[in-house]
Amino acid sequence: MYNIMNYGEKHIACVLLVDVSGSMSGDAIQELNEGLRVFGEALKSDSKAYGCADVCVVSFGSKVEQVVPFCPAAEYVAPVLTAGGLTVMNEAVITGLDMIELRKQEYKDVGVDYWRPWVFLLTDGVPTDNELYQDAQQRLQDALNNKKINFFPMGIGSGADTQTLKKYTKNGSGMVLKASKENFQEAFVWLSSSMSVVSNSDPSMSKVELEPLPNTITVEL
Repeated sequence: MYNIMNYGEKHIACVLLVDVSGSMSGDAIQELNEGLRVFGEALKSDSKAYGCADVCVVSFGSKVEQVVPFCPAAEYVAPVLTAGGLTVMNEAVITGLDMIELRKQEYKDVGVDYWRPWVFLLTDGVPTDNELYQDAQQRLQDALNNKKINFFPMGIGSGADTQTLKKYTKNGSGMVLKASKENFQEAFVWLSSSMSVVSNSDPSMSKVELEPLPNTITVEL
């Protein structure tokens, strides 16, 4: 039985790809854990998103781990992550795209309509698994150009290379979000608020206006 609530409503799926490499130790990993907690609490506070927003959390350090399999926001329990290892970001991107395709198939199997899924990538460094770069890029650009996903890359701290992250946007020309390591929790609040806006919008609308970004998050074009 698929873990899906509110079969008669249009759903939105979101995969969070979060960096837990060694450079995230200290304040950054604490901020990440708190962000994941407030993300879930914010979604649960919205009666519509509660059953129509579906969340998956994938962490990546030296390995990729699905720490929260896809579940309705109502059943989401924030993980407590620890930092260590490298930054296998390309493998994480591939895994996230695979998870989205699986969730979309589950929706189709039970006749649930859905909004374009979201992928949110958060990292404080650059990928260390360059051997998977071409595969990740091909998969990601195909998904973006064919409007299969909305993709939000975010760099945190001075070690985040926004020019590298820009390569992971549509045709390398999209926006990259940026925040400090000490103050990126609000990105999760923005993400949950925007998902709530989509969940509560008219299903016939082709485009939905997202929540404005908080002052602590900048945009690099």
